[in-house]
Amino acid sequence: MSNSSNQTPKEIELQDRERQLRRRELDLGLEKHELRIKHGKAELEKHKLALQQRKVDLERQELGIEQDKAKLKKNESKLKETIEKLKDNETGFNSDGPDIIRLAISKKFRGGMTGTKEHKLKQGEDINALQRCRYERYVYEQDLEGKEDRLPDFLDVETGLREIAQREICLREQYEQDPTKVEEKFKATEKEFKRLEYKWGMIRDCFDGPLGRAFEYWRSNPRWYMHRVLREDCAGRGGCCGRDCGCCLNRKLNETRSRAAGHCTVECGCCEKARGYELSEDDKKYFSIRYAVSEDGRKGLDLKDLRLKNLEMQSLHQQQALTEKTIKEDLMRYEFSDGAVQEFEHYINEADITDDEAEFTDDEVECTDDECPADEEDPHYHRISQASIWGLVDGNFENPFDLIDEEPTCDPKSQFDGSNLVGQEENDSMTTETDW
Repeated sequence: MSNSSNQTPKEIELQDRERQLRRRELDLGLEKHELRIKHGKAELEKHKLALQQRKVDLERQELGIEQDKAKLKKNESKLKETIEKLKDNETGFNSDGPDIIRLAISKKFRGGMTGTKEHKLKQGEDINALQRCRYERYVYEQDLEGKEDRLPDFLDVETGLREIAQREICLREQYEQDPTKVEEKFKATEKEFKRLEYKWGMIRDCFDGPLGRAFEYWRSNPRWYMHRVLREDCAGRGGCCGRDCGCCLNRKLNETRSRAAGHCTVECGCCEKARGYELSEDDKKYFSIRYAVSEDGRKGLDLKDLRLKNLEMQSLHQQQALTEKTIKEDLMRYEFSDGAVQEFEHYINEADITDDEAEFTDDEVECTDDECPADEEDPHYHRISQASIWGLVDGNFENPFDLIDEEPTCDPKSQFDGSNLVGQEENDSMTTETDW
């Protein structure tokens, strides 16, 4: 009592406040505990509802499975009834009658290869017969359905890809001399290569059936283009296959130019060095058209356009020469005596034509029988397409892969001179072109 009596009013007031704070803390803790209990109850209710929903979903799935089973049983019973009917119908025929069940199945798989001649040849080892069978089926389907032959365009696109790649090889050699100008040319060649590569893919996607299988099988060998017929064609044009440089076999191509592997074109730098001079743009265009793997009818039109251009240039050249001659004659008659004029005219009449004018001869501009044949299959196209797509040669029954030369030789004709080709006619596309 003495202690409490000694406390001041302020101390007593502080003690009362402390007790009030403790009571509030206890009340707040109790409220929090009650809220937790309520929240836990709500969560439990949600969980119960979710479990109930899952049970309902499982029951629905089980019901759907039961319904599917019932449908499958019905379909199975129908199929069994159909098979029994087919068997009953089959027994109605004699022993030599057709097997209706096998006939019904074969109609669904008529387009398949199982049981066909091609399938039987594929199981054997006669690759020449297999590729020949595919070629014959392709020709038969082309004649039967009247489809457009896209092979000439496809092979010409491949030639275009090789031209660009070989041009880039020459540009890389010129890069050290003038990098700026060469870089602009590289941009142009890259754009053109992508365009032709896209066209290559578009035509390639059209290869189906026996053509697609034959193409994939033959091109599975990365050295397919070293086929002796293709090497003979390259050497006949004065390409690297007629020399021992080995450019066609080991041409330095980038990884992105794998589709440009093949033989020499008008852009081959090695051929230019061996020739000793560079072809003009008109010469390149002429040779590209002349040796395009397209049919003579289409090729003849392109050559005709080129000849018309040459005739037009020749006509302009002659008109200019006549105009200059007239002016000179007038000046001579005006300024000189008759004797001087006669001497000048005698000189003009005896003057020979220049070497440049000699190129515009009648043999060059006229359409000869060899360059403009009748509407029939081009032997050059026939030979190159067979070797490029199927690996075949008319009259030859060797394994096509055995006709691939793995090493460069100076004279491929000494190994494969075409003497075993049945019905092979001489064609000017096989002659050596001195200007290329």
